[in-house]
This record gives sequence, structure tokens and C-alpha cells, in this order.
Amino acid sequence: MNDKGKSEIEKLNETLNSRTRFEETKDERHQVKELDVPSVQEKWQSPELDEMLKSEREAPSPASFVRKVFVFAVLFFIATIIVAGFVFLGGANFVSSKNVEVNVMGPTMASAGETLELGVSIVNKNNADLEVSNLSAQYPQGARNPQNSSQALTFEKQELGAIRAGGEKTKNVRAIILGAIGDKKEFKFSVEYRVKGSNATFYKDKIFEVVIGDAPLTISVESPERVTSGEEFQTKISVTLNSPDILRDVVLKAEYPYGYAAISSAPTAAQENVWLLGDMSPGDTKTIIIRGKLAGQNEEERTSRFYAGVSDGKGARNLRIVLTSILNTVSIKRPAIGLDILLNGESAASYVVPAARNISAVAKFQNNLPDKLLDPRLEVRLSGSNLNKSSISAFQGGFYDSLNSKIVWQITSASGAQELAPGDSGQVNFTFASLPEGAPDSNAGDIKLDFVLSGIPVDAPSAQTVSVKESRSVKIASQVNLSAKAVRSSGPFTNRGSIPPKAERETTYSIIFNLKNTLGNIAPAVVTAKLGPGVKWIGAASAPEEDISYNSSSNTVTWDLGTLASSSGFSAASREIAFQVGLTPSTSQIGTAPILVSGINFLGRETDSGADLKTTSSSLTTRLTADPAFIQGDDIVVK
Repeated sequence: MNDKGKSEIEKLNETLNSRTRFEETKDERHQVKELDVPSVQEKWQSPELDEMLKSEREAPSPASFVRKVFVFAVLFFIATIIVAGFVFLGGANFVSSKNVEVNVMGPTMASAGETLELGVSIVNKNNADLEVSNLSAQYPQGARNPQNSSQALTFEKQELGAIRAGGEKTKNVRAIILGAIGDKKEFKFSVEYRVKGSNATFYKDKIFEVVIGDAPLTISVESPERVTSGEEFQTKISVTLNSPDILRDVVLKAEYPYGYAAISSAPTAAQENVWLLGDMSPGDTKTIIIRGKLAGQNEEERTSRFYAGVSDGKGARNLRIVLTSILNTVSIKRPAIGLDILLNGESAASYVVPAARNISAVAKFQNNLPDKLLDPRLEVRLSGSNLNKSSISAFQGGFYDSLNSKIVWQITSASGAQELAPGDSGQVNFTFASLPEGAPDSNAGDIKLDFVLSGIPVDAPSAQTVSVKESRSVKIASQVNLSAKAVRSSGPFTNRGSIPPKAERETTYSIIFNLKNTLGNIAPAVVTAKLGPGVKWIGAASAPEEDISYNSSSNTVTWDLGTLASSSGFSAASREIAFQVGLTPSTSQIGTAPILVSGINFLGRETDSGADLKTTSSSLTTRLTADPAFIQGDDIVVK
């Protein structure tokens, strides 16, 4: 077959299988022949195949991917809008605490002591019901129940029931608030609720503040603007209720400045400087009058502060809530005549000494006037059933008037003139004592000393006298007599063991404590003692009503008397206790008299004077000197 008769496909096949295909071609250039239309049959072609092949030959465009993402975003946004509309327009029952509103309606400023009423509304702006709801109110400190002003309000819970979607519930809260002017009182309201299909409890809180605008109580004080140091003066305090409601358990409290000494008050204070005024009705005024002295230097100022408020109620003696307070300032002026009293070197207004003790009293004086003081005279009056009048002695020319129980000095200058120049000073002294213990006329009374120093200023009109007064008291301390003894053949117990005691064998003894007291009551009153080596507590006690105990860790016996009454052992029976101990001597104690009880001490405090009292007793050994059957040598430990 010649080349002309071959088809194009056959020619291509021969070329591919030719052995001379890769021979070096001649470097010939010729014109490219125009391709003839192939004679291949075309009936296998179709438009669909052409379109597919065309798309595979075309490179993908980047704009196509971006277009797809944009279309997806638009579709997602449209879906989101549809879902949100479904939820917020009632398509679902979602509940949010942001849609639960708690609103408080009421004044933000109120008067203390008056009833405050607040309206609390709860609004449900959700599309679902609040099936169960409660309102809790936490009240500020000092809130009281309007129905009973003595009852404190702290917390209250009210049921609201169901609150429908878009619905509202309102509750009223009433309370009496107490506090000082300007105080902020905070109410805390809390709504707790549950929704359908859930056991969880949700909360919504609201804080509401009220400021105290004015106080229901007012205090006024009347007292001198200037007082002389050491002179007695009066302070009048008035408390008035301005509230339209009854105020219960009203209390007044005083804070005194340094140097002030209260002497008396009417009515009497319930506790130191606290007065219980009780319940006050609108317009009531309660008055307290206090008498006292203020000591200080010339031109000094001292300030007292008085508080009025309410207590915890039911007779409580505390000031729980302060409603108002006031300051009162008094200036001190130097007295025309200075007078200072010392008892045994001490300047205390009340001096405590044992019975029959000599007391040295010194009265120092000075003329503080710019001019002479004529006819200066000092007088001291002594009184009290415990005073031993026969013990009084006066010096520096003082005259003791035994009939009137007073000492008088006509004071003279260094030159002998009966006058004191400006700034002149001096002193006089005297001694006295109380009656001894057990004297027929002695009792728990104090000895009183009242001093008056007077004179006439040289330029005083109509010879007007100036004077200064001072007072002192002497309290006679109780005298406690503590006795202790060890016995064997006598006493309330039956003792066992050998006499004399034998080493490593037990012998029992009875220990007896006895207490006497001369004057005032003593409380607390306690006796303590320690058991000796080898001594054990048996436990028997003679008086079941007495409180006696033993501490094994400290080896200490304690007798708590409670109160040791005045005159115990004199006009009344003494206090006595007996207990039993057992001694098992060691061989190292052979030839000795072992100690049974040591460190026997009494400690107490006198209720009237506040003086601490202490006394001791000697240690007790096996040497039983108080036992009638004791024989010399019975105390020595043998083998």
C-alpha cells in the first residue's frame, strides 16, 4: 500500500514504531502544511461530551469560591433572624433574670423612730411565667417591728406565688429604723423564683438605701460654764421624744472627762454611768441630775459626752443603738483658796486601811487671790461609827473639839499675823485611827472627813467670805483570819494506819480549814492548798454544802466559798471545812515529819471597798500539835 492510500492513523502508527525515528534530522526548513480535515468518522461525538471536555480544559476561577462563601453567609444570617424572631416574638419560653425587675418605692430619707413604709414591686418581663416566687427582705441594724417596737427586725420572707409573663406583684414592707442623723440604712430585697420544667432556683437582688434625716430623741444639758476645781456642781440632762410613736427601752449613757468624779445622781444609775429611761411616749421628757466634782488646772476645759438610744430590751443595761449625742464643755477656774488633802501620803478620795491602823492626815493650803486673805480658818469634822475618838491628835496649833468631833486651826502667816499674803501656802496635820477588830461599836461604816477652808479677801465688799471644801472617806478593810490544822484522833473522820507513820504504809489524817471575817462581805473568796509529797486525796469532806475540789494534775485542793459574809466568826458562825488525806511515806522520809499540806492561801475581794485581800497559813506536817492525843515522837516516820 503506497503512502497515499494510507490513512493518517496508520501513518502515525508507523512513525511511532519506526527504528529510524530518532535519527538525526536534517536541518531543513519548510513551510508548515495546512492540516487536512481528518477523515475519521464523527458519529461518536455529541454536544454533552464536548461541553464536558470543554469544562475540564478550562482553569477554575477564584471568584467562584468567594461567591459560594458569600451565598452561605447570607443564608446563615437570614436563618439567624428567623430564629431570633421566633424566640423574641413568642416562639419559645426562654427566661432571663434581666427580664425580672425589682422596684422599691419609698422615701430615701426618713426620721429615726418613725415607721417607714416601702412598696416593693416585682415585674416579670419574660415570655414565660414564674411558677413559684418569694420575696425576702433583709433589714438594717436597728430596725424594729412597728407592731412591737421592742422587737428587732432582721429578716422576713413573703410568698408571692406565680407571676405570669408580663405580670407584676407588689408587697409592702414596714419598719421602724433607728440610728444617728446622717446614718445610711441599707435594705436588701431578694426575689427567688423557679420556672416550668426546671428544679433550679433563680435570684434577683435589689439594694435600697435610706438616710436618717433626724433623730427621735433630743438631749439638752444644763450645767455651769465655769466651775472651781474641786468644788461640787450639778449637771442636768433632759431627754425628749419627738417621734409620733412610742419608743421602748430608751437608755442614756454618760462619758465623763478626766478629773471628773461623780458623787450622786437622781435617779440612780443602773450601771456606772448608764440610766434606763424605759418606754417613752411622744412628747415625754426624762431628766437626770448628776452631782460631781471636776479637778484640773486653771483655764483648762473638760468635755463630757451624753448618748441617748435604745438597749437590747427586757431590762438590758447596754446602749445598743445610739440615736443622738451631745457634748458639754466646762472650763475650770482656779479656786480662790487652794486646798489639798493627803491620807498617809495618798490623795485618793477614798482610802482603805485595816482596822486600828493609825492614819496621818495632811491639809495643804494656798492663797490664790491677788490680795491678802484675812482671818483664814481651817476646820475638819470627823465622823463615823468606826472612828476611835480617843486616837485623834492635832498639830500646828489645831484644837480638837471632842464634843463636836472637829479640829479647828486659826491660820497665821510666818510673821504671826492672822492673814495669808498672795501666793502664801502652808500645811497642817493630824492623826487618827479606827476602832480595833471586834470592838463593841465597830461595824462596816466608813470614817468621813469634811474640810472647810475660809477667809475674807482684803478687798471683798461687806467682808464677804470665800471658802473651799474637800471631803475624804476612810474605809476599814475586812480582816480575814485563816486557821489550818491537822488532826487524827479528833475531827469528823475515822482515821486509819499506824502512829507513828511507817515507811511505805498508808496513814490517814484529817485537815481542817477555818475562816473568820470582821467587817464587809467578801466575794469572791477562795482557799487553795497543795498536798505534800507522798500525800493523796482521800475525798471525804465534812460539809456537803461547801464547794471543795481536788485537781490531781496540779495536786491542788480548792475551797470556793462564794461569799464570806461580814462578821463570820464573830456575830455569825465561822466557815469551816474538813477533808481527809492519806500519807504513804517513802524510805527517804524515815526520821522526818513529812509535810501533809503546804501553800495554804486565802484570796478575796471586799465588795464595798473593792480592796483585794490575801492571807496565808503555815504548812501542816505530821506534827499534830492541835490533836489532844498527840505525843512527842508520833510525827516521825519509822521503818
